[in-house]
Parts: sequence; C-alpha cells; structure tokens
Amino acid sequence: MSQGVSARSRRVSHPKSAITKQRILDAAARAFSLNGYAGTTINDIAMTAGMQGGSIYYYFESKDDILQEVLDVGITRVFSAARLAIGSLPASSAFSEKLEAAVTAHLTMLLQQGDYTSANIRVFEQAPPAVKRQNRKLRTAYGEYWGQLLSEGQRSGEIRKNVDLTILRLMLLGSMNWAVTWYRSDRMPIPELARKFCEVVLKGVGLSDDQLESSSRGRRARS
Repeated sequence: MSQGVSARSRRVSHPKSAITKQRILDAAARAFSLNGYAGTTINDIAMTAGMQGGSIYYYFESKDDILQEVLDVGITRVFSAARLAIGSLPASSAFSEKLEAAVTAHLTMLLQQGDYTSANIRVFEQAPPAVKRQNRKLRTAYGEYWGQLLSEGQRSGEIRKNVDLTILRLMLLGSMNWAVTWYRSDRMPIPELARKFCEVVLKGVGLSDDQLESSSRGRRARS
C-alpha cells in the first residue's frame, strides 16, 4: 500500500498533474455529495472532471482512494477554518466571541464551499470500513476541538455547570451540519445564521425560573 501511495505521489509532483488531481477531487466531491457512494462511479467522476475514465487511475488507485481524500479534505478544511477564525481574535476575546467565530467558520465552509463538507455528511456512513476508520481520526480530533471550546465556556461561566458538554457538542455540530439541507442564502446571510445558533447555545429557548414564576403569576391573575 505504501508503495502505491509513493508512486502516486511521484505522478502528481508536476504542477500540471497537481492541477488535474485537484480537478478530479473537486469532481468527485460534487458527485459524492449529489449521488452518494454507491451512486458514484469512476466514470461519473471522470465525466464531471472532463476526462476519460481510465485516466483517473494515473492519479488514484480506486474509487475508495478518491473518497478517502475527499473526506479527509472536507474535515481538514473546516477544522482549519475554525482554528483560523478563533486564532484571528484578540487573546482577550470572550468565549461567546470565539464561539461565534467558530460557528461562522463552520457554516461558511459547509454552505459556501459545500461539496467536500456535504460529501462528508452524506457519504461517511456509506463509506467502506477502512475509509471510515482513517477519516474518523480527523473527525474525532475536530469534535475534541469543539469539546475544548465548550469547556472553556463552562469554565468562564458562560455555559452552566450542569450542562452536559458532550450532548451540547453533538447537538451543535449536528444542527450546523443539517443546515446544508435547508439553508437558503436569500433568506438569511451566514453571519446572521451563526449568531442565531450561538444565541440558542448561550441563552437557550426556555424561560428562566424567575420568568416562569412571573408568567405563572400573570396567568393566575388573568384567571
């Protein structure tokens, strides 16, 4: 396996080869995001890339090899975007500012550069076990990054101590990822959507105990 990877790396060392390889990956990400794993063939990818089917094998050994790279690129890009967004903030930034920066970065990568991230969301569970095992390392690292960010919010007091951060992390990432199925840019810009996600995380949707008591008193008075 390592010999195959080395040989393939030598093949794409020329700038033209690197450009062609990127074209293949872009085409594959598009095909996987639209048609899923089983519904995508090497010929589909080649046609989208404007190539002959057999030419693909000059750059990749198999469809699984292509899928592996598409999935890895998708996670790596969104992970890098989130880290860059937070890293660009002043060191004194509050957790709420970091959260909004990371949420905005995640949603932007998902909704504006969506083929790779959409392929991740749609195809990961369909991927062969070996591909999933390899990509899961990156997915786990990204999830841990969010876990650390939310832990910071709990330490700072911006998230209640009794909140289960694992559940919160899964809910937040899951709801953001699901936006790829319903988001429309003509209805709401991504920064505004990100603010609304953060509002739900930081303020919740229920009334506080004082607000509940006040509401209850109001109902009793009206009755």
